[in-house]
Amino acid sequence: MVSPRPCGGGVISPKIMINISRLYCGIENESDKYRYRADNDTGPIVVYNCTNKCGQNCLHCYAKAQSTSGKELDATQAKQLLEQLAAVKCPVVLFSGGEPLEREKILELLQFSHKIGLRTVLSTNGSLINAEIAKKLLDAGVKYVGISIDGTEETHDKFRGIKGSFKSAVNAMKFCKDINLKTGMRFTITNINYTQIADIFALAAKLNVSRICFYHLISAGRAAENNLKCTNQQIRTALANILDCAKEYSKKGVTEVLTVGNHVDGAFVLHRLKQEKSESYEKVLSLLEKFGGNKIGTKIFDVDSQGNVHPDQFWQNYTLGNITEEKFENIMKNYLHIFKDKTAFAPARCKKCRWLTICGTNMRFFGNDLKSEWVLEPDCFLTDEEISAQGV
Repeated sequence: MVSPRPCGGGVISPKIMINISRLYCGIENESDKYRYRADNDTGPIVVYNCTNKCGQNCLHCYAKAQSTSGKELDATQAKQLLEQLAAVKCPVVLFSGGEPLEREKILELLQFSHKIGLRTVLSTNGSLINAEIAKKLLDAGVKYVGISIDGTEETHDKFRGIKGSFKSAVNAMKFCKDINLKTGMRFTITNINYTQIADIFALAAKLNVSRICFYHLISAGRAAENNLKCTNQQIRTALANILDCAKEYSKKGVTEVLTVGNHVDGAFVLHRLKQEKSESYEKVLSLLEKFGGNKIGTKIFDVDSQGNVHPDQFWQNYTLGNITEEKFENIMKNYLHIFKDKTAFAPARCKKCRWLTICGTNMRFFGNDLKSEWVLEPDCFLTDEEISAQGV
């Protein structure tokens, strides 16, 4: 067993998120000291989709979770995985699913993860969290619980396919807050809910929740089947609202606003600062250069319920190896050269972009082997003028 060790880093993943509160509002959070600096000797963040079982039927589920679990690592194998993650200095392991709280012996695994020194966080729909479960999560060493909210109550329940799921998620946040277990909202931007950004901020302020993570939709799983992808203009509208609300609601306690999945957001923030003639422009540019853009397959990996390793949680179609057959460390090292510079696969437009070094491109492929065609997913929403050498 790997000995317990102290873990640095943010609540979930300092190296894969764009901190809007820091860059646009000037509010520094604890994880920023790890996010905006050259890569250190810590290993990758790992998302562990510990089960594919889920009682909800979300329109945008990348894992195509279902009511039955299917094959998954047993408790012994799962603990071996966690030990392997500790061995590569994984700073944070995010238990996800499906719905992780539907997995057998989940509390035992969470407790073990904490015991061996992994910073342990949870991504959940909140449907199974009551006062008792919230206390058990705290006692198991969970440091943060991210709870999905898809918009207003009507929108959320429609997305989840379950009447009352919005109220369950809100109550789950309250139960966590009541015992000082840090919690936050997770919101995926789609063409159905992109106009509801202000509603999410208002809800966070009402619940005294300081953290919101806005995820760009990745067209994988059911998300690819349900035509939820935003147009470039819809994304720009959503991001503009996120920036406006981040500034407005920072005075109401919402002080950690992040975007996930599209590193073009950094350039979007810079353009806003330029338009506002902000004195912080050069400082923010320097921070983004240190951040270095997309870290798929280098600073983030995913392990699914069966032990298959993927470049990230949205890249389920391509498997790098299985931890029951080969150690995670070896699997990771075998593929680092492919993902270390994904700009090699980028289109000419990306290679000429003035923001290439702070974005790193969102290149990925959806075939089942390395001969598959690489594409931008999600898309770049910047205009030709914005990416030109002269800029706007």
